[in-house]
Amino acid sequence: MVNKQAWLDHLDESLVRHFYEEQDTNAREEGFHETLAFGTAGIRSTFGIGPGRLNAFTVRKVALGLAQYLTQQHEAPSIVIHYDTRFLSKDFAQEMAAVLAHHHVHVTISQDYKSTPELSFAVRQLKTDAGVMITASHNPKDYNGIKVYDQHGGQLLPEASEDLSQYINAIEDPLTIEKGDFEQLLKDDMIAYLPSEVTQAYKDAVKELVGNIDSDSTKVVLTSLHGTSLPILSDILTELNYSNFVVEKEQSTPDGRFPTVERANPEEIEAFDLGLQLAKKENASLIIATDPDADRFGFIERYEDGTTTYFNGNEIGLLLMKLRYQEALESGKQLYMAKSIVTSELAERLARALNVEVNNVLTGFKYISELLEQKSTEEETLLLAFEESHGYLAAPFSRDKDAIQMVPLLIKYKNMLADNGLTIKDTLDDIYEQIGHFKDKTVSPTFEGTEGRARIENIMNQFKGQAIQNICGLNVRAIEDYNEGVKKDIQTGEQRELSLPKANLVRFIFDEGFIAVRPSGTEPKIKLYFSLNVEDLDAIIEEFKETYVK
Repeated sequence: MVNKQAWLDHLDESLVRHFYEEQDTNAREEGFHETLAFGTAGIRSTFGIGPGRLNAFTVRKVALGLAQYLTQQHEAPSIVIHYDTRFLSKDFAQEMAAVLAHHHVHVTISQDYKSTPELSFAVRQLKTDAGVMITASHNPKDYNGIKVYDQHGGQLLPEASEDLSQYINAIEDPLTIEKGDFEQLLKDDMIAYLPSEVTQAYKDAVKELVGNIDSDSTKVVLTSLHGTSLPILSDILTELNYSNFVVEKEQSTPDGRFPTVERANPEEIEAFDLGLQLAKKENASLIIATDPDADRFGFIERYEDGTTTYFNGNEIGLLLMKLRYQEALESGKQLYMAKSIVTSELAERLARALNVEVNNVLTGFKYISELLEQKSTEEETLLLAFEESHGYLAAPFSRDKDAIQMVPLLIKYKNMLADNGLTIKDTLDDIYEQIGHFKDKTVSPTFEGTEGRARIENIMNQFKGQAIQNICGLNVRAIEDYNEGVKKDIQTGEQRELSLPKANLVRFIFDEGFIAVRPSGTEPKIKLYFSLNVEDLDAIIEEFKETYVK
């Protein structure tokens, strides 16, 4: 039973008084009726009081569990902590550092906000045993979170996450967790600030990947959506002698309120409104936006007549595969790509046409990171690793989605195309002409609170263990039930084991492509993925939602 008054007595120390006082009665109460669970994507939640919300005490609970987990495995464990521009990110980072250092884990912490790919790189560069990123990526402004990374710079895999969560869940009273004094621990050298050499090494790795940007014929607009990609991105471009860019300054001011956007998410075209206005004023032909922790990015291409094209996450993946192919070939090694199983059907067909080895993994970039680690000893070259949710990686010196390394590459390719009288859209049209045209869309209905979680569970349950033969007029050829770990052929009834680990995901295979369904690991949403070669994709999506979701 939660002692509600004890939590309220510590309201000032919780760091979240302001957020608690703005909440209605239901929101306040939910914090006492739930307990935050450390899952395969770490923890993400809204701010508030009680064991079910993010506050200083629930952050300390994760920190203590992590300290116990690391000290059990290592004699003198070490960790690096970064944080983004969200509300309380720096405070939470220092809370974690003070608990970890007090419990004999040496901490390296950044002095200012940093991106997620920089955290992944720093773990590898400093050879620490783990890493922590305080971020909620592209979630709404009242969210924050904690992502934990392993010694290879990838987010913890399910088995390690489960081990860590047992330590965290065993802590009964977060209000009594001991922590040291941050400033004193700095003096005692149990906490150290991140050396500037690490950031420079990361920038050097990006510049080595990109090489020369030989032309600057294209003007570019950059916006960080109030996050972490600037100024490091503009610094890298400047060091590459590329200056034909402008920054949307109002939208690139670090601000956890995200005041210029409804959602700071480059997956949504509305996030580009201010960038487009500046592009029109500056006559720029490329507008690039990164999300708050700079692991994802999106872009819009603008033409002389003022028209524009927005590219979705699958399209960007196809483009980067095609545009990077010639450069990657120069390695003289076998090329491979990695993608999640909900990524466009067309990506696999393009890879086969280019003689690129395809590696499919479960959703979650941690699985791509695991694959990259396995490949690190082999004589192969990565062409591209990506997820349809706007996360890409071209060189594995970081092991998470990395917008900072991808944006300069995109600018380089855009200039090369422009010098040949071509556009990015021309390149995509060429892919469609050569390989075929699948329509791809991801739909993410939201279901908040306890009732919402029950709704999501009910939606998933109607698919599990079923032999559904027809969906929205499309004949089901096979069903991949990752919860059961089996693939069932609908015509023959034959079942075989899936090679990938079990997960809460069902994928329906048709001659026309696939539909996949899974709960989000980070938000109160159900994710519906459509990759189909059909006339009217929107009609199928609406029928699917009406039949199975509503």
